[in-house]
Amino acid sequence: MPLNVGERSKDFKLLDWQGKTLSTGDERVHRLFVFYKTTCPTCQLALPFLEELYKLYGEAVPIWGIAQDRAEDVEKFIQRYGLSFPQLIDYPNYEVSLSYSVDVVPTIYLVDPDMKVEFVSQSFVKSEFIRLIELLSQRAGKDFEDIFMGAEVPAFKPG
Repeated sequence: MPLNVGERSKDFKLLDWQGKTLSTGDERVHRLFVFYKTTCPTCQLALPFLEELYKLYGEAVPIWGIAQDRAEDVEKFIQRYGLSFPQLIDYPNYEVSLSYSVDVVPTIYLVDPDMKVEFVSQSFVKSEFIRLIELLSQRAGKDFEDIFMGAEVPAFKPG
């Protein structure tokens, strides 16, 4: 089971796919984490929508992908899906995934500056994504934007 809303998540430090270290302890801000595998069809559906959220709200709420794959595979995934937000590598030990109780991918966490979980979602649930957009737009002080407008998107896709 994932961490629950209201629970405190753990600080962590990981290398991105290019070898740069990123740490949650560097800056106390709202953050969105998405745990995923490059081979997961549900992740392949969700990550491009998260890229859209990054373009809209990422300046105010940083988004970090946390891949359970090798850096080489993540690089190919980034290129294939046009991702520009940071992609961290939690492979081969999955220490951060385990500390966040990730057992389904994708799993998305929105955490506050004190690392308290404000939102959690597993798999792809369109209604939960819409709730996430509402939260991000509020945190960013921007208008809600429907990233699904005109797209054929399932209401649910299991991870």
